[in-house]
Amino acid sequence: MAAPRNTRNRVSPEVYRRRRIIVLAIVALLLWGVIAGVSAVVGWVGSIFNPTPSSSPSQTVAEGQPCATGDVQIVANVGNADGGDIESFATGQNPYLWFKITNIGTVSCTFDAGPAVQFFEIKSGSDLIWDSHNCDRTGLQSQVLTLKPGEPQASPPVAWLRVRSSSSGCGEGQTPVDPGAYTLVAEVNGVLSDKNQFLLN
Repeated sequence: MAAPRNTRNRVSPEVYRRRRIIVLAIVALLLWGVIAGVSAVVGWVGSIFNPTPSSSPSQTVAEGQPCATGDVQIVANVGNADGGDIESFATGQNPYLWFKITNIGTVSCTFDAGPAVQFFEIKSGSDLIWDSHNCDRTGLQSQVLTLKPGEPQASPPVAWLRVRSSSSGCGEGQTPVDPGAYTLVAEVNGVLSDKNQFLLN
């Protein structure tokens, strides 16, 4: 009598294909999970060492309100008593200092540009020669201006007597300076100008 065939472990081709598809799908899902996890970790580490700068909201000012930071431009000027720019001064000729203030924003705004918050500083290289903080500032007051966009306003020219300033003052009686190249910077209510270079002969 022939022994019966063992059919218990035989799998039909259809079942085999299904199992193979399921295994491949599981492997693909595992690979996708690993790749996604690695990408997330790399992105997190990158964000630590190269943070994306946060964009600060732009400042908007209503008409007639105080000017926004960055909307006020100061230009330092050196010249004569009539407000004419001069780059080189003859021996004995005193330079006059003033500034022009301009609203570079888009709407009219207000800004304190009075004598109490006006300062001039003159240097020769890195050597501070003259600083209006040393002048007698008794009685100087604030003056709030309405600045229209793109319309410069100039301060009255004031003479520099070609002297150094010190804790004892900034005018007559101070040490005279030598001929040479100098730079002027104006500051108005915390806003600084660029340097303006001039020569004393």
